[in-house]
Amino acid sequence: MMQQKKSGTCPKCSNTNLQQLDEKSWFCLDCDWDNLSEITNGNDELLASLRHGDIHARRIAAQSLINIGDLDRHLATPSDTEALLEALEDEDADVRYFVAVALGRLAAKPSLNKLKYLAQNDTSALVRQGAQTAVEQIESPVG
Repeated sequence: MMQQKKSGTCPKCSNTNLQQLDEKSWFCLDCDWDNLSEITNGNDELLASLRHGDIHARRIAAQSLINIGDLDRHLATPSDTEALLEALEDEDADVRYFVAVALGRLAAKPSLNKLKYLAQNDTSALVRQGAQTAVEQIESPVG
C-alpha cells in the first residue's frame, strides 16, 4: 500500500494528504495533483505496464489514469475498458483504487457490477471508497 508522505503539502491544494507511489512520485488524494510527467507514447505502453509490469510499474500506470479528463493528459478512452476491468482484480490495492477512479471518470457502464462489488467487499477501505465514487459517477445523470 502507498505510504503517507511524512512532511510537506500538496502544491495545488496545500493539504497534507499526499501518498507516495515510488521514491520520486507523489499523489494528492484530496485534489488529484501528481508530479508524474506526461505520458507521450500513447495508451498501448501504459496498458501494457498496467497488465504486465512489476508492482511499481502497475501503480504508476494506474495512477496515471487518474488524469482522465485532463485535456493535456488524456490517457484512456472507453475502448480501454477491458484492460481496466482486468486491473480491478490486481493484487495491489493502490492499483485497484486508481483504476476504479479512472473507470468512474470514463463513465464506463460495463464496469458497474464489478465496481459495486468492490465498493461493498474489497479488503481495502481506499478501494471501497474509490469504487463507490466511481459507481456514483457512472450512475449520475448527465447534466
